[in-house]
Amino acid sequence: MKLWRQRQKGFTLVEVLVSLVMASIIVVSLGTLLIDMLQTETREASLNQLRQDLKAAMDMITTDLSQAVFVYDGNCLAGSQCGTGTRSQPLTNFLPPFPSTMHPVLAMWILEPVPYDQNRLGYERYTIPSNCNNIWPQSDCIALQNGRRAHTLVVYYLDTTPDSEGVWQGRARLRRYALRKYKGLADTYIDLNQGYVEPSGFTNFAQWPINVNNNTNLQSARPIADMKRAVVVADFIDLDWNNESALIPCQKEINTPFIPAYVRTPLASAGVPNSFYACVQSRGESFNNATFVYLRGNPHGLPGIRAQDEATRPVITTTVLSRSVYRKVPKF
Repeated sequence: MKLWRQRQKGFTLVEVLVSLVMASIIVVSLGTLLIDMLQTETREASLNQLRQDLKAAMDMITTDLSQAVFVYDGNCLAGSQCGTGTRSQPLTNFLPPFPSTMHPVLAMWILEPVPYDQNRLGYERYTIPSNCNNIWPQSDCIALQNGRRAHTLVVYYLDTTPDSEGVWQGRARLRRYALRKYKGLADTYIDLNQGYVEPSGFTNFAQWPINVNNNTNLQSARPIADMKRAVVVADFIDLDWNNESALIPCQKEINTPFIPAYVRTPLASAGVPNSFYACVQSRGESFNNATFVYLRGNPHGLPGIRAQDEATRPVITTTVLSRSVYRKVPKF
């Protein structure tokens, strides 16, 4: 009897093995649950970051549109009806010769204070000349001293260029290009950027940079295709090329049939982006323009994103009323 009781104090081999199996099942289950929770958290963080990036990009577009004095619609980009006249050439012919994988979508003229905002795009520092007596052209120097602002051509591109360095990992990215008037300002010189033409005088916003009197090009050369001036505003933009029949008409998008029609930019045609576009409404040469903007993201390439998660594509839209400018398309 005593010997039998001593044998009951330990565990049999079968009992130990069963315990190990049960413990393994519990550990594996908890580990799987933990990994799944971490992946879910990473996935949600990536989607939230994408939404924030889209909002930041839309905020920048909204800021530009709110101070725009002229916004180009798809007809202007393509070279047909623009403003109160007809463009003889597409606006894109006078933009920098960027790669064909950079697709201009939204272009506008804004007024920027001078000296320029150095922290935003990394330009060199500028100082407004204090004495215009020895500066040519003297009239421009005096006008700059008085007005302290200049017109800037802003163009938003959808960039689908593959990034060999791996900095940009999304399907596409949104870039903002700015053609500013002044390349450099100092007390001894005023240096203009290549390709810049003042959108007044012999030309206007709608026909820029064509001389409206003789239909000649006022550009001595196209602007330099400097990628440093085409700053990435947001990565992970959706890349969706649709046939013309699949594109949503602006009038249906805006759903306002009783006001002047909106014109899509770029125009609805085969092979144009459907993930980033705008609808521009022109109410006359002396009134505000209203612009509807559509931007869609794609989480492909973000941490924790699976193939099935790419069906979640955040969309952000806005409608912006630009400032009113009297006779923004002057008649000669």
